[in-house]
Amino acid sequence: MGALADFTRRRHIGFPLLSDPDSEIIRRFGLLNPEYEPGNVAHGVPYPATFVVDRQGVVKERYAEEGYPYRRTAASILTLQGANAGRILGERRAKLFGLRLAASNAEVYPGQRITLVTELDLDEGLHAYAPGDHRYRALELVLHADPVVTLHETVRPEAHDYYFAPLKETVPVFEGRVRLLTDVTLGDGRALRELLSLPDPVVVISGELRYQVCSKSVCHPPSAEPVEWRLPVRAFDRDRVPEDLRRTPQRH
Repeated sequence: MGALADFTRRRHIGFPLLSDPDSEIIRRFGLLNPEYEPGNVAHGVPYPATFVVDRQGVVKERYAEEGYPYRRTAASILTLQGANAGRILGERRAKLFGLRLAASNAEVYPGQRITLVTELDLDEGLHAYAPGDHRYRALELVLHADPVVTLHETVRPEAHDYYFAPLKETVPVFEGRVRLLTDVTLGDGRALRELLSLPDPVVVISGELRYQVCSKSVCHPPSAEPVEWRLPVRAFDRDRVPEDLRRTPQRH
């Protein structure tokens, strides 16, 4: 408990932290990571998880990771739940829609899983095609691979069927505001260490938004719009608690 109290004071944390030295609560929630045997310094650690509960205390959703180095941020969860993203990184006008790029977090730490937001505001009377059995270019976010981050699948909103009378065809489309959500995890390893060695490290995630937009009478050609997110990267807080509170010796 002393180590938690020291960390709380140093980091100005304004909410309670639970001390669970025997992993009792961890076991009750089914989160104990069996990878670490008794005797290992990490024995008793949980799988990182966040539970979303309603006002009655009923668990509505659960977000969990596969290992303790990785954590989904609270801001990411709020973004997935429909809240506005914490940081707008760019707004501009494309030919047929407004485009807004945002991120759940203003900065990112190693191991954090955050959410990127790509938001289109389609002009009235226009629709973009969703994936399906048709010949049009479906709305798709394609991001470039980067050794510093892991890219996860993009989640699109639910599409609806659109009937195009001249061709007697029904196709899935998006209309109005379309919000794409893409999780990214800042990894570890040599590439990240090199990035953190820079004076002001920034991770750049880039790619393009591919789409085809049509109206009731005009079908515009397939096109693409470049996209980019630039996020400051912060290093871990590695300050140790006072020596009398430490469970393990300082490593050199």
